[in-house]
Amino acid sequence: MFCIAAFIVLCFCAIFSGRYRQMARKAWHCVLRRVTFRPCDINFSEEVKGKLMGRMILTHPGFARFTDRWIDTFAWLFVGASLWSLAMVAVAGLNLMIYDTCNPQHAENCALGGEACSVASYTPGFWESLVHGRPHQWFMDQGQQFGTTVRLIPARFQTWTPDEYVSQKNSWFEPFDPAKPRALEIIDPGCSACAHLFANVRAAGFEKRYNVTYIAYPIPDKTSWSGYKFMNSHLIASYLAAMKQLPPGHSHSRTPADWLLLDRIYTGVNHEGMKWQELMNLRLDPDQARAAIHRFAGEFGYSEAQIGQLDQLAGSPEVRAQLAADKRTVEEKIHTVKIPTILFGGRRYDRVLNVHQLR
Repeated sequence: MFCIAAFIVLCFCAIFSGRYRQMARKAWHCVLRRVTFRPCDINFSEEVKGKLMGRMILTHPGFARFTDRWIDTFAWLFVGASLWSLAMVAVAGLNLMIYDTCNPQHAENCALGGEACSVASYTPGFWESLVHGRPHQWFMDQGQQFGTTVRLIPARFQTWTPDEYVSQKNSWFEPFDPAKPRALEIIDPGCSACAHLFANVRAAGFEKRYNVTYIAYPIPDKTSWSGYKFMNSHLIASYLAAMKQLPPGHSHSRTPADWLLLDRIYTGVNHEGMKWQELMNLRLDPDQARAAIHRFAGEFGYSEAQIGQLDQLAGSPEVRAQLAADKRTVEEKIHTVKIPTILFGGRRYDRVLNVHQLR
């Protein structure tokens, strides 16, 4: 094992200095013998140990004796840590290819994955699991996640068509045009990254070139008292579904009411200049959020009687069934681990696309 550890260190050193390359070649020869179940070259081991401790024994003889005694143990630990690091990098690269994030369980922590909101609920890391005496649970979770990632490799190379996930209940940003291709977004009303994508879609004129629709997916969170990552997301999604069924009686806009509500949540501000999305997420309880939606509905052209009907529809079994069906589509068919997710042009993107990419 000492030969393998020396090979790893010498290869790294040889990249920056030619003086180590001859030793690195010797180490490689030793490694080849080890992997073919032959003993390592004893002369090479002694040569490396001699160079390592030659000066040390003159200046720190006690530490040199300690190192000589435990050097094989240190070599085992070093090689184990190196293999572990290599495995973690490989798994992160695979996750990045499949999910567009290094860690599907903590998608927001991966700087390479782009701006997004993580779908997975919080899961403890290795050290936290170790402190709580449950390291085995961490390994089981990682193994299960890795198995899921491997099963989804074919999905990375498939052609993504929004038609497979769109039903007659979907609404369209612009009046539907059969001549235009379709685009599907998966969004959470409380997700700031979804709001960013919404603004970029408008800025790029994307909705003029595509028939754009969406699936509202309030991100579940078992650790939250509301059951969702963002406090009023499920309430807003319920009203979005209700507005699809009941259009306003006196609308002066060709944009559907549910899209107007999304626009108000994502881009609107109140009289104090505070963003409505932040208010919905942080300051308004469900009753206050519902009252705000009532005001918006009135501005969209709903009468008082229709607003009462919206309340009934938002809490109806039909809307609950629709949201449950959308949840199954997102989790079991699209398998997204972070949103926004947008499908168009045969491809899938699990992050915020900038204006240039949308053009």
